[in-house]
Formats: sequence, structure tokens, C-alpha cells
Amino acid sequence: MAFAMPNLNVLMSIGSILLLGFWFFYPGAKLGLSNLRKNKLAIGLIGLYLIHVVWLFNTEDFDYALKDLRIKLPLLVFGLVLGSMPISKVQGKIVFFGLSVGIWVACISTYINYFSLPPDIGTHRDLVTGISHIRLSLLMVLQLAGFVYFWHRISKPWKVYVLISALNVPIFFNLIQSLTGLVVFILLGCFSLLYMVFRRGKKGLGWSVIGLFVALLVLGAFQGKWYYEKYFTVQSPETEVKLTTTALGNQYNHYNENQLVENGHLIYINLAEREMADAWNKRSDIVVDYDQGLGIDVANTLIRYLTSKGLTKDAEGVASLSDSEIEDIEMGVPSILYTRYTGLRLRLHTFFFGIHLYSKTKDASGLSFFQRVVYWNVGVELVKKNYLLGTGTGDVKNDFIAMYDELDSNLDEKYRLRAHNQFLTFFASFGIFGFVFFIAMFLYAFKKRSMNYLATCFYLLAFLSCLTEDTLETQAGVTFFAFFFALFSKPFVAENREKPSSPQTSQS
Repeated sequence: MAFAMPNLNVLMSIGSILLLGFWFFYPGAKLGLSNLRKNKLAIGLIGLYLIHVVWLFNTEDFDYALKDLRIKLPLLVFGLVLGSMPISKVQGKIVFFGLSVGIWVACISTYINYFSLPPDIGTHRDLVTGISHIRLSLLMVLQLAGFVYFWHRISKPWKVYVLISALNVPIFFNLIQSLTGLVVFILLGCFSLLYMVFRRGKKGLGWSVIGLFVALLVLGAFQGKWYYEKYFTVQSPETEVKLTTTALGNQYNHYNENQLVENGHLIYINLAEREMADAWNKRSDIVVDYDQGLGIDVANTLIRYLTSKGLTKDAEGVASLSDSEIEDIEMGVPSILYTRYTGLRLRLHTFFFGIHLYSKTKDASGLSFFQRVVYWNVGVELVKKNYLLGTGTGDVKNDFIAMYDELDSNLDEKYRLRAHNQFLTFFASFGIFGFVFFIAMFLYAFKKRSMNYLATCFYLLAFLSCLTEDTLETQAGVTFFAFFFALFSKPFVAENREKPSSPQTSQS
């Protein structure tokens, strides 16, 4: 059994309620509302929630609409409470060190799962429980930005803790194979370096750094292209001969319309499926029976594995496998390469395999990156159909489902989700007005808080999150967005003051 995190949705709801209750005592409703009027970013956050309320006029599915309003209550609560409360640098530091403790709890539970569960659990991302691995990755990167911001305000023992926590981030990303976390980590690191260089007026150095980043990006692209061509194209065409009969005299089959390749070898040629299955059943307790439709997934894994070793898919090929390789195939290991690579290197390989599979089959089912391309296309079509007023607060889910049918999408039904792009989802739901309002919030936030490194880092992370996820459509996502958006909506006050400093006197 996996080590599970507590029900975080319940804890987040309790925390929001407690914070709202505290607000009535400090600063109190009267002073709080007075402070709120000075904070346009917090008002904008509340405005996001009010848009959902107003767009009930255009809604038919009120059951889903009311559920959506409940999930998005953090926009209202945190906009009201954190947007109107003076928060000091010390309190901000406590928030981030509290965040780091929560991250450690999530990481430790994942490490326990990694070392205690069998290796066939599925993807390594399934080791993370209680929270989305993407959400956790974003929080870990934001934590690093907080460590940079508060570095000069903490003692030496805490600096040791910070360094250990920072070291844990790349280790953890490698363990759960979080390519998203790695990309965001690199982007925020590049941004942080450029931010500090340009803030110090060293423009020449800044442009040199940009040039270096571009050069590394181009080099990485060429390296990726070389690896893709090496593994996913036939390296020796003369070895890919379509044979006629096996050593046992059985006929080979060839199904090579899509030209899928594994480790430089064509996958679907030289197959004697029934002979292969008979040989497999003598060595494994997992029965493969094509007539009864048993063990087909294992058979497909076996075919890929034999191909990766350059073997024919017959009794002779199965006989050449070691006992440990038989066990690997039983656990779903599809290629000899998967026993050699680990961590992010293996994740990059599976990403390339997804590119190869989609380029040959044009079927995005099960391929997370290309599923997003399909989601975005469906979202764009839904926007075209509802660009003026949108679908309404409660109808966007059903309208997405209907659009898949209208476009006759070949995506499996279990993968037919919403846009995985909050901007598209907002546009489809609330029309041009809602979309412009949402974009304007980000533009104003970047302009208003551009002098604060930590605030700018969060708004950049939130923007990136909204590009690749429906960030506001889950309780964890909307809580993450609303809490930190409101927290950074105004400068931290100095420790010895009770009222926020004006932007002219403090840009902390």
C-alpha cells in the first residue's frame, strides 16, 4: 500500500475558513475593506470570482456551476483577506518556511513509496500522493525563489536547511521523472539570473548571458535531434529484411504500415505471434492467448522488447531472453534501454518515443504532450463558437465533450479533457470579456510588482502554469494561484510598522 498524504482538499478548506474567521478580528471588516480598496490586484482576483457568478446568466448546467463556484471560493477568500491585511517580511518568511515543511512532507512520503513499493507501480509520478506532481513541482520551484529572496534575512543554521532543501529539488525531480519541473526550474533559474544582472545595470553581461542561454538551447536541440534519429530511425536497412518462415517452420507476419522503430529496428516485421506466445507461456505465469484475448498488453511489451534487442518475434527470440529480462517484461518494461536509463534521462526518452509514435500514427491517446495539442485545438474551436459570451459558468465541461464529437476526434474518450490551458478555458467559458480581464490581471501584476523579485517569480510561474494546465479548475490549483497572487499583490510592510509602506517608499 502506498504511503498516502492526508486529504489536502479538506485541509485547504479548513485553512481558508480559519483565515477568513481571523480576518474579522484583524484587521476587522471595516479596516479590511478600506485597505482592500487600495489593492487593485486583490480586487482583480475577487473580480475573477464575480465573473463566474455573473456568467450564471448564460448557464444551463447549474449543478456543475455551483460546484465550480464552491471550488473557486479561494479567489474570493484570499483576495479579500490577504489583499487587505498588512503582511510583514517576517510573516512572509514564515509562510515560505512553512511551505518548505509541507514540501518536505510530500517529498518524504514519495521517497517512502519509492523504496517500499514494487517497481511496477506505473509511472514514477504515481509515487506522489495527495497532490498533483505538477503542482508540487511548481511549489518546489517557487520555494527556491523564496530561499533566494530571504537568504540575507536568515541565520546560518537556517541557511544550511535552505541548502539541503534546495539540493533536494533536482534530486526529487529526477526521481519522479518530472520533465515539467525540470523545464520550469531551468526557466526560473535563467529568469532569476537575468533579473539580478539587469537590476544591477550590467546590460552587457545580461546580453552575454542571454547569448549563452540561446547557444545552449540550440546545442540541446541538435543533441535531441541526433538522439531521436539514432534511436527512432532504421540504422541498418539491410538488417531489416522481411523473413518468410521461422526456424520451426511457421509463417512470419509483417505489419509495417506505420514504420514504428525501436532502437533502430522496425517493430512490426518478422512476427510469429502464436509461436512467440507459446514460447512465452512456457517461461511466464502471465498467459498470452491471442484467441482468448489474454495478455495482449504483455505481448505488445514483449514485441517491443525483442525488437529493441534486434531479435525476431518468435520462439527463438523468446528463448534468447534471460530470466531477469522475462521478469522485466512482466513488469511492463518495453525496451532493453529502460533497464539502462533512469530518472529524467529515461523521461526524455519516453518523450521522444511519444513524438515518434504520434508522428507515425497521428493518435495522441496516452501521449500527454500531444494530448495537450488536441485539447488546445478543441479549445480554439470552442472559443470560435462562443467568442462573444462564452459557454457560461457551468456548461464548459459538457460543451468540450460535445466539441470532441463534433470534430470527430480520434482521442480515446477517457482522455477527452478540457483545454489544459486556463486562458483558453476562460475564453471559452466567459467570452472575450473574461479572457481580456484575465490577461489584463497578469499584465497589471507584472507591471505593478516588477520591482519585487519574489512576486515576479510567482506571477511568471502562475502564467506558465496557466499555459499548460487548467490551473483554476481544481481546488489545489485555485488555492495555489489565489493564495500567492493575493500574498504578492502588495509590498510586504517593514517589521516595525503596522501599515503597508507606499510603493514609492518600499518595493519589498
